[in-house]
Amino acid sequence: MDTTATIIVAILASNGLFALLQYLITRHDSKKNVKGKLAVLEKDVLRTQLLLLLLLKPEETQEILTLGEHYFHVLHGNWYMTSMFNKWLIDKKIAEPEWFGQD
Repeated sequence: MDTTATIIVAILASNGLFALLQYLITRHDSKKNVKGKLAVLEKDVLRTQLLLLLLLKPEETQEILTLGEHYFHVLHGNWYMTSMFNKWLIDKKIAEPEWFGQD
């Protein structure tokens, strides 16, 4: 009976350990997925803010440059905003910042 009980306890313990490992892996993957989605969302929101400033308040040079640096340099954004931002720089006769176009 002792051997059977030991085997049953070992099986239950290994199943419990496996379930715990599976839970931890799933939880880690879920966190990674959420972090990825948050990064995409941050880039989308910042692109929208930058677009609105370029269209509605193009004279807000410092704010646009601050948003632009975070979008292009920190978040490595590009998509369609690169050409729009570059056109704004040219229109406003602003020298291309060192962080723009490096990626």
